[in-house]
Amino acid sequence: MGESDRKGQLGVNEQRVKAAPGQVRGPARVIDSEGRRIGSIGAGWSTGRRVAAVLATGALVALMGCSTPIHGAAPKGRSTGLPFTAQSVGALYGQDLVARVNAERAARSSPSAPIPDLQVDPGLEAEAEAWSSQIASSGTVADPTLPPCTGGNQVCALAANSGNSGYGFWPGDGSDGMDGDYMLSAAHRQNELGAAYTSIGVGVTCSADQAWTVEIFGYSPSILPSANARASAQNAVDGDPVAQNPIMAGTPSGDPVYCPGQTDGPNGQISVAGGQVPYPYSVPGVPGEPGNGVASVVGIASTPDSGGYWLARSDGSIATHGDAVSYGSMAGANLDAPTQHIVSTADGKGYWLVASDGGTFAFGDAGFFGSMGGRQLNAPVVDLAPTADGKGYWLVASDGGIFAFGDARFHGSMGGQPLRAPVVAIAPDDATGGYWLVGTDGGIFAFDAPFVGSTGGLVLNQPVNGMAATADGHGYWLVASDGAIFAFGDAPFHGSTGGMTLNAPVVGMTADAATGGYWLVGSDGGVFSFNAPFFGSG
Repeated sequence: MGESDRKGQLGVNEQRVKAAPGQVRGPARVIDSEGRRIGSIGAGWSTGRRVAAVLATGALVALMGCSTPIHGAAPKGRSTGLPFTAQSVGALYGQDLVARVNAERAARSSPSAPIPDLQVDPGLEAEAEAWSSQIASSGTVADPTLPPCTGGNQVCALAANSGNSGYGFWPGDGSDGMDGDYMLSAAHRQNELGAAYTSIGVGVTCSADQAWTVEIFGYSPSILPSANARASAQNAVDGDPVAQNPIMAGTPSGDPVYCPGQTDGPNGQISVAGGQVPYPYSVPGVPGEPGNGVASVVGIASTPDSGGYWLARSDGSIATHGDAVSYGSMAGANLDAPTQHIVSTADGKGYWLVASDGGTFAFGDAGFFGSMGGRQLNAPVVDLAPTADGKGYWLVASDGGIFAFGDARFHGSMGGQPLRAPVVAIAPDDATGGYWLVGTDGGIFAFDAPFVGSTGGLVLNQPVNGMAATADGHGYWLVASDGAIFAFGDAPFHGSTGGMTLNAPVVGMTADAATGGYWLVGSDGGVFSFNAPFFGSG
């Protein structure tokens, strides 16, 4: 999507409390984001330059749903929105922005560089609401003028972002798309993630089928020493600006919020009344968007004889290639949550699908041993791994939480632990009965499985989003969304698409047990074979 096709705008404003050297640094520049998304980006200070969009904060909303196993009753349908007023939608939109920003902060907070959750301050909120109404009525995005800080115990307005989004489709219109745009810009991201800030105010005005948003960040000068200490620790550990990955905005952290008239999906689907509207399709990480109403491919699984593979889409449909046989799918079912991954049984006569709410669907000779469908989760489920005998499986959530079913033994998890990046995949070690987890930064967590290396701590061009283990459990591959492959242990490197221009991001990989090679798959169904036979794309 070219710059001329983007409908939103982003802007940033900042002022500093006068203080001794070491004062918190604010955004110095804006880096235009790359990739397909709604919204162009600009930066403005006091120059009157046209700018756009605001940032917010809060706690990650837990994903809830009830995706019933194939052996049970049919899944429930999705809702179509709630009859909110435009004013109440604006308040709900602001609350969700706060939640998503705090989720971004929590994903990066660590004991060595703590980033506190932002608390909503009534004064900052009133200022943000007033400016949001102003830019909506004028139809022009501009930075607010930050009032002077007089010191004392008041919360001072120290930085602000303002902007709008609309007339496009995901991820540019909903609250997650708004936050995702900020995260792709260095200046806006630094406001959103700044460890010095402790308070936020968010204003959202729904007007002309768009969301006009303002976020104002600050803290009390009375906490200046601790604010400076947190900022210094953050700069030392994470740099300035903080890197954009991971981006939590586009993960299924709850239904996004839309203003009335904003589109909420492909083919011009709109949120007539506004409010919280669930996605009827997969939500890959920002940037990226489903195309033309066709559900995105989310995973690939291979047959054991190297003769074929299955592709799974977010709507639960299955495509077969080579000697892969269809044993059923969730195509046409009203899923409570999108399918996240497909995993085949050891003999290739069945497979499991897992959804982001933890709903598990078993087909062919794949056994159903339980699921998390219908239970409240702290984070969405992202992957499934079966035990060696196929009589159990593990589910893993993006916070590293592990759920063991059947004969799968619990060996530990990262649930409740501070992560530098969300977990995106799990791979079983059939030799030990343990498993590996991998985060978007390529960090590996080994539980009763050998650690043979990771990309944690390295600067990656694109986030890691999948992994596969070698047959003997002495190595593994990691794959990034640009198709770059990282091989560790006895996993051989056979090539990658890193550095190539792809039509769609790579979303997963599977190993070829017969050849030692592997296949990669993109969200558009494109398949890339490396030392493995090619049987077609989806």
